[in-house]
Order: sequence, then structure tokens, then C-alpha cells
Amino acid sequence: MKINSKCKCVDLDLLNRNEFYGHFVFTSLEQSEGTTIGNMLRRALLSNLYGFRITGVRVAGINNEFTPLEGVREDLLEIILNLKEIIIYDQNNTGQACYGLLKAQGPAIITAGALTLPNGIKVLNPSTHLLTISDESVIELAIKIEYGKSYILAKNQKLEGAADFIPIDSNFAPVLKVNSYIKPLPQDVENTNEELHLEIFTNGTLLPHQALIQARNMIGYMLSTITNMEFPCFDYKEIEKPSKKDIISINTALENDKTIKKTKVKLKKETIEVIETEINSEKDKIGVVEETGKQEKINVSKKITPEERLLKRVTDMESGSLKGLGLSNRIIKALNKVNINFTWDLMEYPSPNLITIEGLGPKSVEEIKNKLTLFYEPPTD
Repeated sequence: MKINSKCKCVDLDLLNRNEFYGHFVFTSLEQSEGTTIGNMLRRALLSNLYGFRITGVRVAGINNEFTPLEGVREDLLEIILNLKEIIIYDQNNTGQACYGLLKAQGPAIITAGALTLPNGIKVLNPSTHLLTISDESVIELAIKIEYGKSYILAKNQKLEGAADFIPIDSNFAPVLKVNSYIKPLPQDVENTNEELHLEIFTNGTLLPHQALIQARNMIGYMLSTITNMEFPCFDYKEIEKPSKKDIISINTALENDKTIKKTKVKLKKETIEVIETEINSEKDKIGVVEETGKQEKINVSKKITPEERLLKRVTDMESGSLKGLGLSNRIIKALNKVNINFTWDLMEYPSPNLITIEGLGPKSVEEIKNKLTLFYEPPTD
């Protein structure tokens, strides 16, 4: 069942000459709706409502805010702070920028009521103190009044068409403060679990109920401007499937690659067998020589002969172990990352490309080349 929420004003009061108070209650709200509505209205009331404020000041003979004023008790910085407190009301609701003038001769105490403003522009707090002239000096100043929203710092003021004006901070918001809280209701009331209480304090340029209506309309306007919603993150392109012709060519290339690798392995094994046969014949010859010279080598320390080193190389090559080359574990791990797992894989890998392998530097590449050279050089004493 659709429930229409209601808003009613339960209290409206004038706290002082420039502060109005309004208490509003939103009823018939489902759970969590009050928090959502309260946050939206509070942000809109404090940041999105328009008002009039003084944005710049110009004093005759003064170029910056640090220059002292002759005959005036306050310095220009204090005068600027006083100007920020002035509340200006546009009775015509024109929303157009305008200028105000002040010309006074002392000794005198000057208030905001002494400003000369255009028709329809009114100061709501004319008793606000501006400056004090201690002698018979004459002071002239001009102010620029603009229409805007939120709080704008002096460095961000544009002051178009206002030469020699010193910018000042401006708080355009007509709402001074907003309080909101949620009050739970008895659970026996269908679909009405809570109510929202909203307290609004304004500076007098807007009444609390007027500020609330403007905030509601502003929220609706901001949401209505979102007319186009795009979701490019959900766009995708269908991956094209390879044709039958491409699949056949790929399979043929893979089969040729496998055949080449098998042929290389077979040739390596045949080469190893030939080398082993030669080594065995050499060992027989060496055995005869050793038998004749045993007595002479008793006191000589035992050394590994070149033939034994050759036999060890062949054995390591047959097993295909990279450790047989005498390489460090760091180099072996780097080679394994690029699928170089056996000695013959390393022999087939192009030497100029070794330096591109991650983890191998010039010294490591030089060490690999030196180790591989041992398979092609004859063993020496």
C-alpha cells in the first residue's frame, strides 16, 4: 500500500532580530527513510540555497587591507570582519549584483545603517558596528554585493567589473544551522516506523519554511538534470573463434616442432654413445700404462685425469642436469623460468638472448658461456 509522507510545522519562533527558528516533523516514514531524507535536506539547506552578501570593499586611497586608515580607530582588516556580519535582503528578488556607498565625517560611530544602497536592497541588522572615526576625518568606501550560494573564500572571489576592490570572504547561505533527529514510532502502525524532526535556523532573509521548500525543490532539480546514465564498464566484445584453416595450420606447426625436438634428442643420444665407446677404449689403454707405472706413483698425490673429467662431462650431459655444468642455483632458477630445464635446452637457446632473461646479468651470461665451452674443448691436465 502506498503511504504519502507528510511534513508539518510544529513550532515557529523569532529568537532574536536576525534569527528565526522552525521545527518541522516528517511523518509516515519507513525505517531508514528518515535518515536519508534528513541528510539530503540538511546538505541542501546549508550549501545550495542562494543569498546576498558583500564580496568586496574599496576605500579611497587604500590599495590593500594592511594600509592604516587616517583618523579611524579600526584597521581595514577589522572593518572587513564587520562587513562580513552585515545581513542584506533583496526585496525585489532580482538576484543581480549591486553596489553600496558610505561617506561619513567624524568624530562618529558608523554602523551598517549608514550605508547607501539601491532601491529594494535592505540591511536587516543596521545596528552592526562598522568603524569609529576619532577626529574630523572623512572616510569614503564602496562595497560590492553579489548573489551566490555556500561559502566563498576571498581568494576565489571574481569581482568582475569591480576594479580596485579588495575581496572578502562571503557566506551566502541564509540558513545558519540545521538539526535533525529520528524518533521511532510504535510498531503496530503499519508502514510508519519512524518520523523525522528537522530544526532550521535562518538569518531572516528567508523564513524556515521558505528555506525548507527551496531545499526540497533544489534536490528535485539536481536529480532531474541526470537524464542520461551510461555504463561503459559493462560493454564487452565477443572473442572471435579461430577458423578451421587456422586450427589445422597451428596443429601442423606443433607436430613439426615435436618431430624436430625428438630428432635432436635422438642425435644427442647417438653422439653420447660414440663418445662413451671412445672413452672406454682410452681407459683400456690408460689401464695398461698405469699398471707399468704403479710403483713410481705411490708417493704422488692422486689427481683426476683428463679422461675422467671427460667421462664425468658425458655422464652429466646424458642426464641433462644443469647442475652438471657447475652453475649456481640462482642462475639455474632464472633459466628454469624460461623453460630451460636441461643442458641441451641451454645449448639450443640463442646466446645473444641470454642477457634478456630476467635475473641474469653480464657476469652470469659469461659464466654460462664458459661452462658450455667445456663440452667442446678437449680435457687438459
